[in-house]
Amino acid sequence: MAPSNVTVQFVEKPTEALAEEAAQVFSGLMPADPAAIAFTAGNISLIEVMARAMIKPIAFVAGDMYTATDDKGELVGFTLFLPPGQNLFITEEQRQLGFYDFMGQLSDEGKVYYPTVLGKDFPAFIDESVGIKETELNTYWCSFAMVRKDYQGKGVAKAMFELAFEKAKTLGVPVALATTNIINVTIYEKIGFELKGYKIMPSPWADWPAWIFATKVPESA
Repeated sequence: MAPSNVTVQFVEKPTEALAEEAAQVFSGLMPADPAAIAFTAGNISLIEVMARAMIKPIAFVAGDMYTATDDKGELVGFTLFLPPGQNLFITEEQRQLGFYDFMGQLSDEGKVYYPTVLGKDFPAFIDESVGIKETELNTYWCSFAMVRKDYQGKGVAKAMFELAFEKAKTLGVPVALATTNIINVTIYEKIGFELKGYKIMPSPWADWPAWIFATKVPESA
């Protein structure tokens, strides 16, 4: 159970201000993460630009956002999910929300890394691990799950995922995700996920670990 001063909810219409808060939470947690280093092609100063480019398309266009806020209304955690049939950057509307800005600042080597490793190799590994073709398109895919450090270990992530599990029941699909932090492995297993795969993904800037998780196909609601 989350702390009594925390409210967990589904946000029907996320605002620009909320997306910016989410980007700040992400940026505060991830600067030393090897995946963030790889995704920014070694230029970690781009982390906020990258965060906005990924968060806004899901929050505003393609997916679902769940948040945890304290009694002052400050964001202490958030999750972003893509329902079946949706994925990141697959439409021009999504790409207009920061993708071009981010790619424009990325190095030439980074521009090659995205379509090859992140666009092909990593999704193939996810599919192999979960055993579902085009996993990200055929599950309730969790793209982000972030909890501010001062609220970690207090049940905040679990509370947000419980809402997402209920949505997955209505969709009739499993929930799946990838994490790049070993600390999260035990957390996700306790929440109800099954570890499906593990691999070190290479990059010229920092090799990064990836653990793939999925739940069972939910019973009908």
